[in-house]
Amino acid sequence: MKVLGIVAPLLLAAPAWAQQAVPDSVKVRELDKLTVEGSAQRTSVGKSVYYPDARQKNAAQDAVSLLGLMAIPQINVDLATNSIKTPGGDKIAVFIDYVAATSADMHGMRPADVKQVEYLINPTDARFNGARYVVNFIMHRYEWGGYTKLNGDKSVGVNRNEVSAYSKFAYKKMTFDLYADEIYLADRHSGSDSEETFRFTDFEGQGATGVVRTLRLLDSDLRMNSNSLSLRALYNTPKAQISNRLTLGFDRTPHNDAEYKVSYSPNLLPAGTASSMASSRKRNLDDVLDYYSPLGSRLALKVTGHYRHDYVNASRSYSARDQDIVNDAVERTDYASLAPLLVWRPSETSTVIPYAQAEYSKTMVDYMGYSPSRQSYDIFGAVAGARYAYTRQTWSAGTQLRWVYAYTDLSGTRIIDNYPQGDVFGSYSPNSRNQFEGTYSFGKRVPGTYQKSPNMLRQDELMWYAGTPDLANAWNHSLGGVYTWLPSNRWQFAMSGNYFTALERVVPVYIPDAPGGTMLRRYLNNGDYNYANVQLTATGKFFNNRLVARLSPFYSYYGSTGDYTLDVHDFAGSAQITWYFGNCYLFGWYRTPVKDVASQSGVEERSPSSYMLQFGWSHGAWNVKGVAFNFLRSSWESGTQILHSRYYDSYRREYGTAGHMRFQLAVTYTVGYGKKVQRGDEIGGAAAGSSAILK
Repeated sequence: MKVLGIVAPLLLAAPAWAQQAVPDSVKVRELDKLTVEGSAQRTSVGKSVYYPDARQKNAAQDAVSLLGLMAIPQINVDLATNSIKTPGGDKIAVFIDYVAATSADMHGMRPADVKQVEYLINPTDARFNGARYVVNFIMHRYEWGGYTKLNGDKSVGVNRNEVSAYSKFAYKKMTFDLYADEIYLADRHSGSDSEETFRFTDFEGQGATGVVRTLRLLDSDLRMNSNSLSLRALYNTPKAQISNRLTLGFDRTPHNDAEYKVSYSPNLLPAGTASSMASSRKRNLDDVLDYYSPLGSRLALKVTGHYRHDYVNASRSYSARDQDIVNDAVERTDYASLAPLLVWRPSETSTVIPYAQAEYSKTMVDYMGYSPSRQSYDIFGAVAGARYAYTRQTWSAGTQLRWVYAYTDLSGTRIIDNYPQGDVFGSYSPNSRNQFEGTYSFGKRVPGTYQKSPNMLRQDELMWYAGTPDLANAWNHSLGGVYTWLPSNRWQFAMSGNYFTALERVVPVYIPDAPGGTMLRRYLNNGDYNYANVQLTATGKFFNNRLVARLSPFYSYYGSTGDYTLDVHDFAGSAQITWYFGNCYLFGWYRTPVKDVASQSGVEERSPSSYMLQFGWSHGAWNVKGVAFNFLRSSWESGTQILHSRYYDSYRREYGTAGHMRFQLAVTYTVGYGKKVQRGDEIGGAAAGSSAILK
């Protein structure tokens, strides 16, 4: 609100006073202009609210780009991968008007309809399904009508094309959403160079032998095409919210081929060429039914039912030294789950949330080729628990305890798991500018189905790989905290620290006891893993919010024991700046080189720096942006992977589209129609499910 030109009229309003006054005895003075500025952000116990301004909504094409432009300090948006995480690396669940959103939902969202963005920590609303960290977009709602959004995305330098169409239609209590997309990628530069060191104890009867195997990429051919179609019907009233989303997905990779030059030192094996060929066809059907109902002022019920069917037909072959190794597989999976959740507020300060989930999956995998077999996986899991939260005006604290039961039948091998999981959390917010948040969690990580596969397959002339059915679950402990300071609309700050440890984690271990004394890569419980991270994020807005800058330096430590004893330290960070002018904007983003060691791997990964320069224009229904990504880098190298162990070392240089220069043009056309009232909803496709095929 602006108050302009305030004068003291009451001093001169009465004629009698004016007649009696001595000239110049009463001076009239115009006051300076006074601007009353509303807050663009606020924080409280467990919740921070941010209001995107008109420039940010006008510039953004979807939900991820809007979050990136808003530069919220508690949220890390990696614009190279479009991932959304906390500063400590935890996943953030995204909702649009309290409805869980997929990546395609966010792609189809209309930024102009966003009223505010909420960042929540351990929310007690039943609609958030018990998620720990949540971003919830609050939207304008349509009484009737909606909008249709068309998007086209073309990349040069990397041959990638994407088109999508999204349409929303609402009428009173019903909302219908339809989403369809197609993505095509062709690449002749993906693959890797590698230098592997094998220390065999008895190679082909020749005793202890050391072999260095070198592969140099000569040629590659990768072609991928995916389509998805999603339809959702949403019934929404104050007494009930019912959502049913049906998604069909199709993925085809007709070629993922590579040719290598192979050499060995010493010359125990002849040098030559090797080739690998892979292809796959995938399809899935996914149906999610959500029911939510407030049962009075202190009680609410949320029930989620989920069914999914996946089909995968994968072909892999490797040829070298006049040997052809073929590993084809066909996989069929059916998955179903039911998850009820109840929220009970016995008082104004206490919340009790009992919940449960039961799930069952049936997977059949037929291996054909070099090692034919049939594997079946029957998995039943159940979890039951409760969360308690105590909330006052300036602080809150709570705990959560649940028990997990899992029954697994791997082709006749039966495994039963029982274990507890739990959390302790709290937050303190003395005012709307400061918030402290901390969490401790413990639990177990269950190995993937493919890691428990009893099958053993041959990878190449020197390597086999296998799963281990009796793998033990790995105990995990994590501790984290975040301090958020919002001193004004101009400045935003967040400081975070996190620690994570996994005890006797599952990793691939290399042992020279495969046929002929060759190397076997087998999944085993081996060693502990530790990770620590500290990050500072600062955001500044200048020149009436026309210039927005964000800086995020961080330090990470990775340590592990067992076969992969290592200590890795990494100082890195990212920076971004946005300048708005008229209907246009200029955006720059840079991330330093980073190191990473995954908890289920002894591999140290090093990624080069990434940067982009983006120019955008928006007017009315049109939004156009041009992106220059890594525009000074002609190399196709996307990173390196380093592994050291007792019997096997490797140094691998990866190539692909991730780090190469790319010039992208994205055009969005959105036409709206109807009548808005308050808030709305979005819909999108679903990601492909996990696979049990041994890899």
